[in-house]
Amino acid sequence: MTLSVSAYIIAPDGSTTDIPLPSDLAGFESARRNFYGATLQKYGLNLLPQLQNFTLLEVRGELLNQLLSEIEVLLNDTALDESGDYWRFRLNNIKTAAEVALKYGDIGAISIG
Repeated sequence: MTLSVSAYIIAPDGSTTDIPLPSDLAGFESARRNFYGATLQKYGLNLLPQLQNFTLLEVRGELLNQLLSEIEVLLNDTALDESGDYWRFRLNNIKTAAEVALKYGDIGAISIG
């Protein structure tokens, strides 16, 4: 299985409308522990490491800014260069989703899972 990211708008009645993304790839299922879970130990991040304990991570509203900060920390890590473009591509997919959802304020959200 693979992890994917999606962006959507949450209506007042709880229904959702998907926001199209160029790519939804976020990594293999094993990345929950091997990559995202390890970020807690290495960088002290809060949101991305939750992927190791939850099937689906939903981030919305102001937490999208925190997620963007966590993504930037990972993208700026030179150790990421060892894995080539694989992780940069997937992290940028999450970043794009968060940036798009953030434009909708409190009703914009993304999920990774």
